[in-house]
Amino acid sequence: MEVTRASKIIKDAFESQFNKENFYNFINQLLKNIEGTTFIYKGAYIKDNYKDFVKTFERVGKFSTNNKEIDILIVQLKDAKCLERARSKQRNFIASYLNGSMGGKQKDAALVAFYAPDAVDWRFSFVKMDYNITVIDDNIKVKGEFSSAKRFSFLVGKNEKIHTAESRFLPLIISDNKPSFTDIEKAFDVEIVSDEFFKKYRDLFVNLKSELDKLYSKDEKLQQEFNSKNITTVDFAKKLLGQIIFLYFLQKKGWFGVAKNQSWGTGPKDFIRKLFAGDYVSYDNFYTEILEPLFYEALRTDRAFNNHFYDKLQCKIPFLNGGLFDPINNYDWLNNEIKIPNEVFSNNNKTKEGDIGDGILDIFDKYNFTVNEDEPLEKEVALDPELLGKIYEKLNAIRDDNFDEYYIALKSGRVGEETKFNKEYGVYYTPRDIVHYICQKSLINYLFTNLNGKVPKKDIMSLVKNTEINEEYETIAIEKEQKIKQGDQKHSRYCSKIPDSIKENAKDIDQLLANITVCDPAIGSGAFPIGMMHEIVKLRQLLSVHTANQINTYDLKRYCIENSLYGVDIDLGAIETCKLRFWLSLIVDEDDFADIRPLPNLDYKIVCGNSLLGYPNNYKPSGLVNIEKLKKEFFDTTNPVEKNKLKKTIDESIDKLLKNTEESFGYRITMDFTINFSEVFSHNGGFDLVIGNPPYISIKGYNQDDKQILKYLFGFADDFYSHFIFKGIDILKNNGILAFITSKTYWTIQTKKNLRELLLKNKILEIYDTGNPFDAPIVDTAIVIVQKNNEINNYKFIFKDGKNDFMNPDVFVGDINLYKNAPNNVFFIPNEVNKKIANKYFNQVQPLLDKWWDKISTSKNIEKNKEELEKYRSSLKPGDITLMGLITEGGVGLQTGDNSKYIGVKEGTKLANNVRKQRPEKLLLAAEFCKQNNIKTKQDAEDFIKKFNELEIRKLFDEIKEKYGRDIFGQGWLYRIVSDDEIADVDSLTDDDKLNGITGDKTFVPYDKGDKDGNRWYAPTPYYIDWSRQNVKFLKENSGKKGEGMPVVRNPQFYFREGFCWNNVTGVNIKCRIKAKSLHSTEAMSLFTLNDKLLPNFYFICLLNSNFFGIYKNNFLNISPHLTTGDAKEFPIIIPSNEQLNIFENIFNHAVEIQKDKFAGKISVDEAEEYLAEIQKELDKFVEGMYL
Repeated sequence: MEVTRASKIIKDAFESQFNKENFYNFINQLLKNIEGTTFIYKGAYIKDNYKDFVKTFERVGKFSTNNKEIDILIVQLKDAKCLERARSKQRNFIASYLNGSMGGKQKDAALVAFYAPDAVDWRFSFVKMDYNITVIDDNIKVKGEFSSAKRFSFLVGKNEKIHTAESRFLPLIISDNKPSFTDIEKAFDVEIVSDEFFKKYRDLFVNLKSELDKLYSKDEKLQQEFNSKNITTVDFAKKLLGQIIFLYFLQKKGWFGVAKNQSWGTGPKDFIRKLFAGDYVSYDNFYTEILEPLFYEALRTDRAFNNHFYDKLQCKIPFLNGGLFDPINNYDWLNNEIKIPNEVFSNNNKTKEGDIGDGILDIFDKYNFTVNEDEPLEKEVALDPELLGKIYEKLNAIRDDNFDEYYIALKSGRVGEETKFNKEYGVYYTPRDIVHYICQKSLINYLFTNLNGKVPKKDIMSLVKNTEINEEYETIAIEKEQKIKQGDQKHSRYCSKIPDSIKENAKDIDQLLANITVCDPAIGSGAFPIGMMHEIVKLRQLLSVHTANQINTYDLKRYCIENSLYGVDIDLGAIETCKLRFWLSLIVDEDDFADIRPLPNLDYKIVCGNSLLGYPNNYKPSGLVNIEKLKKEFFDTTNPVEKNKLKKTIDESIDKLLKNTEESFGYRITMDFTINFSEVFSHNGGFDLVIGNPPYISIKGYNQDDKQILKYLFGFADDFYSHFIFKGIDILKNNGILAFITSKTYWTIQTKKNLRELLLKNKILEIYDTGNPFDAPIVDTAIVIVQKNNEINNYKFIFKDGKNDFMNPDVFVGDINLYKNAPNNVFFIPNEVNKKIANKYFNQVQPLLDKWWDKISTSKNIEKNKEELEKYRSSLKPGDITLMGLITEGGVGLQTGDNSKYIGVKEGTKLANNVRKQRPEKLLLAAEFCKQNNIKTKQDAEDFIKKFNELEIRKLFDEIKEKYGRDIFGQGWLYRIVSDDEIADVDSLTDDDKLNGITGDKTFVPYDKGDKDGNRWYAPTPYYIDWSRQNVKFLKENSGKKGEGMPVVRNPQFYFREGFCWNNVTGVNIKCRIKAKSLHSTEAMSLFTLNDKLLPNFYFICLLNSNFFGIYKNNFLNISPHLTTGDAKEFPIIIPSNEQLNIFENIFNHAVEIQKDKFAGKISVDEAEEYLAEIQKELDKFVEGMYL
């Protein structure tokens, strides 16, 4: 079908009120082959629990694809309110049909039109069933016919944009082939919308910032205002876009542009576009004459006396309160004209997609906005408030000082360039499924703990995980049960789905949910507290059927925000975004159109500050009672004068408590949990729950003074997530629950043993290996759920492995004593293989570590205990188990500080050819030099370089580096090409040559710089280092000195010694090879045997290359992609017999021979891999038999 006709079919169906004929035509063209089996249900055929909102239910066809059955349905709802409010009920209604509850067989999915006669908009949904789900209890797995339904919807109709819907369905209609099930699923994919929109939003941000820069550069008054108020154009652009997007969410409520005598909710759904079009008032500059007055007068001034009518825009505008519409840093908007060109907001530019208009409003107008936050089972194909969080996380790292670098990264078009900015701040948006899981599991454990055994845990799990049971169904079930008891009817198909223990304790559970206190100490954009609020509200609504305590959703949310939720973040942008999401969450449930309530003030619920740098433990501040009283009053205050007065009083009172901290403790405290959230500690003794996703960054670049403060407060300074776990447990009440998702490097790394000990001192409830669920390529993560309780010693806990499938993890039961007795208390998945290894080796390895580790941990200690160690080694015999660190020596090697100054690549190698190709391009990077030498193109650079020989080229690049900076050509780029005539014979070197450098012309020696290709067994190094007397003298005399380009000469006693080495970055398996007589860098982890006859190097190479040692390393030594020499020293080594050594020697020699043939070009890479794979099988079988 041609594009124009297909587009018309979509528009006819989606751009107006629901029309059955247009809908059927669209479906018919979309699916190509519909089976016309129809029916219509109404009246008595509609189940009782759905009668209040479903009027008729009709099937207009069936469709099959990929062995999946999809029904085409139309559901007429009672009224427009049902369309908007009863989203989960709509899904459950279709689910009850698809799973056979209404009769008939089970079906896989349905395409459904939901409409109401009095609504101009309607919902087009794809409802998908999941059958035969494994329901996981904390101790058991149950397989059954339980099913869940997920719904994905487009809101379409007169008021809605169809850009997204058209872009999804157009290709399917144009195609001659019927769509697959996957095609249909993809058409309803929510994430594609968010990703597409963010890219456009990012471009709008860049363009707006650029326009602000132009205005700023020409306006001295504006410069003075921005500088005095500490405002950057980056921050201004972020704030303005945030304000506009907030309006786009809100205009869906019909609250803006309401006529003077009309009710709230009757305003146009495209109010912002009508403002720009001049439909309300005319203007010259849209920003200064329309948006600024709207933001800073209309939305933040209470005009109830005038029925909220705003004269300047000639319409009603609600008073919303809240800080979003305060001028950024209180800039003087009345006396500074920031005349952003109108074209920035809307224009007639043609986009690359062929559309007209690339301004802010042009882009926003194309998308559907919804104030409903998506839930795991209910997703709208539109932009929801979670988008604000994603925007914050992705743009948070962009500051005024790195904007130019960010702009260059965007223009490069290279995948992943943007994410490096997030990496600096460790900020990543937590996927919804993770948030949902942590919130639910935290609540389950909180309720179970505080109900003191009155309700079985499985019943609590059933309640929390099935809140989708709607209260109407439960109400009907209770009514039917009552009628049966009274004899009014004999039986009912409606049975209560809530366990009896829950019903009997409903009031207690509701009270626990009302009183809960929850904190996210690194709140970011608020994903966790927002998620927790939704869980609490849904539970309380469901319980209301049994408590007779009916509270509307808005009041439940507001109560929860005021009394239960707290958060801290060091970034003010995060705080503002979080507040925005809370406000939107309240607005979605504001039903009182006669009296729209102002938003609450969240300044003392979500606080900007450093969560880690607070008072020392056990310090108890006083004078907080009055502050608590004022904060409670402030939450609901709306009068701007009163609000500012209260805020000033509270801030001054808090500042008074904090102002002397530098004098008392040696550092300035800007935020402390016991002060800022004192009510939690005075009334509750700490938080019930601490949840979140703390930053994934190390303290390497952290201020030295702050590192010392961390050491003072915590006793150590490490990655931030480690400190957040310590702080999180500290601010819990006794028996409170911490649930974090963090890097899982703490499972094994030696430096995080203190964190493992902390968790083991408390009660671990669950550890969940989540792999990497984030969009960005960061370290693998895990959820840890721990209870603050150090009185329980012997217990079991749940350990889940979901790194391959988060939704369907493998579940294990972990015995806490297994981890308490593990070497270094490492954490690992307790699968059968790991438990077998643990049972066989822990009791042998731990005594060795206890006795010997301190004696071999450093070179000094080894030298100090030399005689005792030699005596021990001489006592070893075949079959004994020892540590690799007791029978080898070594460590990292030379760090030159300036590789290109000393290191080159050998003539004739692939790397040498690459260097020749790169030289002209690299030369062009030295722009000033090229300008002086009239070098304009790559060809000019090639011609210029051709004039010099290799020695002259080295000198040329050395001089350019010296003049224009060490990294002018890019960090670490090598440009030296070394000929055979310059390479010394290592075997002929004297001890003096090795120690102090070589004289003469042949001064280059092999340099093992690691092997990026990951070769095992053998690999010739292409790298050579200039080991001249002059160079060695400089390296030794300047080793360890501070400054750019300074070297570090480590372990020189191992230089020019044959041993074995591996890449620091490993995969699933270790990649170990023979280390020739050479120097080695920090990238080549190297060890050397201490007994070449009993334990030759090839034995260690074979062991490290085995699958068993890969498993041991990843599970018991270092779960990260690294293996340091320190880690390797902890490997358990079995002393081999001569027969075993002979087998290993044959395996090793065969593998090395294959590798040498590959590098010599005698066999292809594929042939080598095939031969080595056979050797690997033989090796793995032999090592496994030896070790297990």
